[in-house]
Amino acid sequence: MTLLLFLPETTLLVFLTTLLCLTLLRKDQLEKILNPFVMLSGVALVIASFWSLKVSGDLFYSTYRIDLLSQGFKVLLSLVFFFIFLLSGESVFLQKERRLEYFFFLSTATLGMMMITSSVDILTLYISLELSAYSLYLLSALRQDRRSAEASVKYLVFGAATSGFFLWGFSLIAGLAGTTNLLRIAANVPALITQPAFSLGLVFASFSFLFKLSSFPVHFWAPDVYESSTTTVTAFIATASKAAAVAILIRILMLMGLTHAFVIILGVMAFVSMTLGNSVALVQQDVKRLLAYSSIAQAGYILVGLLAGSFDGYASSLFYTLAYVLMNAGAFMVTVLVAKASDHDNPQISHFDGLADRSPFLALILLLSLLSLAGIPPLVGFVGKWILFSSAMDKGHWFLVLWGVLNSVVSLFYYLTIVKHAYLEKPKTNTPLALSAPMKMLGLFLLCAIVFLGIFPDYFITLAQQIIQQSVAFR
Repeated sequence: MTLLLFLPETTLLVFLTTLLCLTLLRKDQLEKILNPFVMLSGVALVIASFWSLKVSGDLFYSTYRIDLLSQGFKVLLSLVFFFIFLLSGESVFLQKERRLEYFFFLSTATLGMMMITSSVDILTLYISLELSAYSLYLLSALRQDRRSAEASVKYLVFGAATSGFFLWGFSLIAGLAGTTNLLRIAANVPALITQPAFSLGLVFASFSFLFKLSSFPVHFWAPDVYESSTTTVTAFIATASKAAAVAILIRILMLMGLTHAFVIILGVMAFVSMTLGNSVALVQQDVKRLLAYSSIAQAGYILVGLLAGSFDGYASSLFYTLAYVLMNAGAFMVTVLVAKASDHDNPQISHFDGLADRSPFLALILLLSLLSLAGIPPLVGFVGKWILFSSAMDKGHWFLVLWGVLNSVVSLFYYLTIVKHAYLEKPKTNTPLALSAPMKMLGLFLLCAIVFLGIFPDYFITLAQQIIQQSVAFR
């Protein structure tokens, strides 16, 4: 039973150990075995995550919590890992001699993120954050050009700074509570919440999670890293990293509560993130850079749900994270394939000209993904924003809700700019975009999920509420 509790992580550890052993093979042998092995491992990870979905318990002297919240996010992370592997087969910009390192760091980053979702002790949480963070720093530098190296260093510097804030903040909280265990700290929150040092520690500690979410004021790394990394790495950062950040933010806020000062600070961060992200995205021509600013704005929407501090607020943030991963996966899938067709790993908006003529299927995926990100009904993005804003409105945050709705309208301009180029501009070449069978299946899955979850969201909203309720009851 203990092995079942740790099954997804164990699967990844076995995969990582085997990858290290594969370094002993000759290059020609490695090329033959690497892709089938990673495919098999990706399938095994997805099965292991679903298999252990309903288990619960504590590990490692109650520093590691297995519950529906952690296991649900592990399922999502395993699906993202498999999605990125499929996309990696379409990327022509990743050097063959770097593919082993690429899959290794992709796996260590995923392992770190899975551990983040279950960590309930400051030490295990810090180790998990650093494991995922340093893996992402190295992944972002794999393109081996000057801009990629510069962006990776910027990523590292900002990450190191937020790690320092994390340690500073939690040292204050641990000093006040007399323990590093988050569950024991939570039991002392009623006595601690009136002390200014507790609120200050909570704000500082949250910087590390907001950094992963690319929220203001720790967002400056995102545009350069999104633009300069290989597109598949950018897709991984834009999906998996955000899911892990939301998972730990939900857990921390449920355990620690929200002080009045922290609510005000989160509100300011949400306001600036939405405004800054959408405003700067309006003038972008590089699609990956545009999606980076879009992610900053989306972080603001998620914070609006979190600062409600209620069951509905946390559940809506969880549901919107699922929606966000699906929407971004669709947008990045099309971006990867357009980049491959144009032989340019930093596709500009003009590279999408005439996409509807060259591949109507990809154009439809792009259209629905972007409209869903903008919050247009009846797609999943609309439902996600509706329940996010409803939970915030119930707590009296009407100004942020109004500002979020206005920002959603603004975002339509730059999303529809890409759609305009895809549907109304003439293509520079009439060569059709050929899709492999895995890409067709993946595209169909994302297309159906974005529409289906928008029309029939009740089951997944109820599931999100059950996850939050069980996590609270399991305290």
